[in-house]
Amino acid sequence: MTVPVLQLRAITRTFGTLTALDGVDLALDEGAFVALLGPAGAGKTTTLRIASGLETPDTGEVLINGEDATALAPKDRDVAMIFDSLALYPNKTGFENIANPLRIRGNSQDAISERVTEVAQTLKIGHILARKPRTMSGGERQRIALGRALVRDPAFFLLDEPLSSLDAKLRVELRAELRRLQRERGASFLYATPDYSEAMAVADSVVLIFDGQVRQVARPQVLYDRPADTRVARFVGAPEINLVEADYDPADGGRLLLGGLMTQASPAHHYLFNGTPHRFEAGFRPEQILIAPPGTEGANGKVLDSEPLGLKSAITVETSAGPLRASVPEHIGAQLGIGAPVTVSFDVEHSLCFDPQAGTLLER
Repeated sequence: MTVPVLQLRAITRTFGTLTALDGVDLALDEGAFVALLGPAGAGKTTTLRIASGLETPDTGEVLINGEDATALAPKDRDVAMIFDSLALYPNKTGFENIANPLRIRGNSQDAISERVTEVAQTLKIGHILARKPRTMSGGERQRIALGRALVRDPAFFLLDEPLSSLDAKLRVELRAELRRLQRERGASFLYATPDYSEAMAVADSVVLIFDGQVRQVARPQVLYDRPADTRVARFVGAPEINLVEADYDPADGGRLLLGGLMTQASPAHHYLFNGTPHRFEAGFRPEQILIAPPGTEGANGKVLDSEPLGLKSAITVETSAGPLRASVPEHIGAQLGIGAPVTVSFDVEHSLCFDPQAGTLLER
C-alpha cells in the first residue's frame, strides 16, 4: 500500500475561543492534485500552515512520507508553499527571485542557472527574468512566484488561493497551466480555494471543509452529483441548487408533492422510501428544473428574473413551491420576459433527497 506524501490526522487548532480546525483528517497521495475547498474562514489557510510547519496543531499528527513531522520546522519539511500575496523580493530580478531557494541551499551558480532557465522556459517567462517585480504585470509576478516554488523538487506543494487576485481570464489560463505542470512533473499539489468551479477544474479529489470540519471528500463530479448534505449541495454549483419541501406518496405508482406542485415519482423514490409515505427535502439542480415557454397549457409559474449567460440563461420562476432557479438554453431564455407565465416540470429521476432535519443525503 502506497503511503501518502502528506497525512493530517485528527488535527485541531484553536485561537482563543475560536476553533479554527476541529479534528481534520486529510491525505495527499503522491502525484495527486487535491483541492481544499471551502468559504472564507473555513480553515483552509490554517490547514496549509500546519502542513507546512508555520503553525503547530493543538492536537493531532502531521505525517510526511509516513514519518511524524508534527514538531519539524518548516525548513526541515521539504515543502514548497505559494501564497496569494506572492511575497516577491522587490529589489531582486525575476531570475534572483526564482533562484533564491537554490541559493539558500548552497547550489552552484551553474546548477542554479540551468534550473532557473529550465523553469522559466516551462512557464514562458524567460523574457522577464532580468526585470524587477514592480515592472511586471500581475500574471507575470504570479508566474515568477510559481517558478520560485517549482525550481525546487519538494515532497509536495501547498498553494493557498494563489490565483485569487488575478482577473478571471488570467485565472483560467494559469490554473490550466498549473494542472499541466503538475501532471508533467508528477508533483503532489494541495490547493486551497473558495471557488468550487476552480476546484472542479483542476483537482483529482476535493476535500470540502466548513467551520474547521471536513464535510466531504470526493471526486469533483461526485461532489456535485452526490453531495453529503444540503450545505455541500448549496456551496457546489451555480446557480444554487433548489431545495423544496417534499412528500412522497406511494399511491398510483408513486407521486411527489412539491410545495403544491404534483409530479410522478421515480422508481428510485419507491426504492429509497420502501413504498411508504415519507417527508423529505428534494434537491433539484437548475438543469433539472424544466421550463416550457409561454403559450403552453397549464402554466404553473411566472418568470421573476432572467440572466443571460451565453449558451445558457439562468431563469428564476415564482411557483407554489417557492422561487425556483432553472438553467435553460439561451434561445428559450430569450423568449421569457419578466412576468411571463411558464410551465414548470421536474427531472425527478436525477433529483436528490435529503433528511429534512439533519440535512444529510438520503441513500440506500
